[in-house]
Amino acid sequence: MKTRLIILLYLSVSACLPKKKAGNDPEPQLAGTYQISRFVSDGVTLIPRSGVSGQVLVVKDSDTKLSISFTVTNNGKTTSTAAQAVTISKANGTSYTLVDNGASIGSIDGMRLSLDYSDNTSSLSLSAAK
Repeated sequence: MKTRLIILLYLSVSACLPKKKAGNDPEPQLAGTYQISRFVSDGVTLIPRSGVSGQVLVVKDSDTKLSISFTVTNNGKTTSTAAQAVTISKANGTSYTLVDNGASIGSIDGMRLSLDYSDNTSSLSLSAAK
């Protein structure tokens, strides 16, 4: 009798749980920490350089949005940026294009991330890998 009650309770609770949809999150591996191997800002190479390292943190907000933030350590002093939201669109294979305000600013495939951005006042080029 006790076993039947436990089974009924389990079935009642599990029936109320939301169902996971197959394929709902096709590229969850895009999120994670990427190590910066090259970082050039306004024509000045910041990484690679002795005593300087950096990371890019990618958080998947939805199937079409990522948040990207940077942390750079220069001779023991760490500087971080606030997360910037970008849109992703499927490019080819496992690669996605990073889009900000309608302009392509880079790509990501779950193993590598690249950014290449410029406007009237500044430029940034970055390569990173997991």
